[in-house]
Amino acid sequence: MYRFVAKAALTVTATVGLAELATRPSFKDALQDFKSNIGSLFSYSDEFEDFSRWGNIEKITITAKAKALANDSEVSLNLEEIAIERRNEIMKYGYPTMDNIKQFNDHVLAYSNVHKGPLWVCEHLTDYNINLNKSVNRSQSKFVSDSTVPPIFRSYNSDFLGSGFDRGHLAAAANHRHSQLAMNDTFYLSNICPQIGKGLNRSKWNDLEKRARALARKHESAYVLTGPLFLPTVIGNEKFVKYKLIGDNNVAVPTHFFKVILTRTKMGGFALESYVMPNDEIRDDIPISSYLVPKSAIEKGAGFMIFDYIADSQYYTINGVRNPDFIS
Repeated sequence: MYRFVAKAALTVTATVGLAELATRPSFKDALQDFKSNIGSLFSYSDEFEDFSRWGNIEKITITAKAKALANDSEVSLNLEEIAIERRNEIMKYGYPTMDNIKQFNDHVLAYSNVHKGPLWVCEHLTDYNINLNKSVNRSQSKFVSDSTVPPIFRSYNSDFLGSGFDRGHLAAAANHRHSQLAMNDTFYLSNICPQIGKGLNRSKWNDLEKRARALARKHESAYVLTGPLFLPTVIGNEKFVKYKLIGDNNVAVPTHFFKVILTRTKMGGFALESYVMPNDEIRDDIPISSYLVPKSAIEKGAGFMIFDYIADSQYYTINGVRNPDFIS
């Protein structure tokens, strides 16, 4: 248990800071983050149990003592409930799959033990997530293996070394610039796939990530589902699924990547944009709109449903086109 003893009344900032501790990958890091951001409001003890990840904890309670006027008041926060609430918000419109789920500060993913990488990653983007906190520095974030993945199923930095592929984020680091720890979360290799650098990770894929953030700002929030695809190629009269493996741990190199962006419209329905890009160099003159595809094509290739809590008739626009079946 962590115990924080307030020197002054709890503020909104302090309350948010406490709540955010719920999904930190390391409680030791969380305590340090708390100290550096709002620790001036509190006196605290460094005596605490060290837990490696939230997923290994059944129930933790933070007790914060705050002085209100002449009376002491005590507030207990159940971190399990807070973490579940945040996860439910991110996954509000449905889980594509239910196995091997991992929750981080501001994204949720399913991990593939076979491919040694994410199966899908879901984010809920808001102004709070994507606006820059000047104390956040990307250079402080380091790519690290995910210790919650069994060693035989992990990917390691050594797998990418000399492979010719970038370590491509699925939950983009720039989507989580409000907190150093939230950004650090995106550097776990469970959120990373081998991705062509020039013409994709550093170009068109980056443009697509910017598109997601722009839509989040325009519509106040956006739900973004991203993942790898392993699509077949036709050789002669036959179809084959062929993909490379890199490193000693046989990390799978996707043939394609998808990103589906969901927003609410002023008309009361939803707007959907769904993209598939090849894991290859893309020319600068090709607009990202060239990679719009039906959501069903992604579902067929990925093997799971996307945002399936939403009926087709609830989409006001699909890939920028008015849906004739929309029912308000």
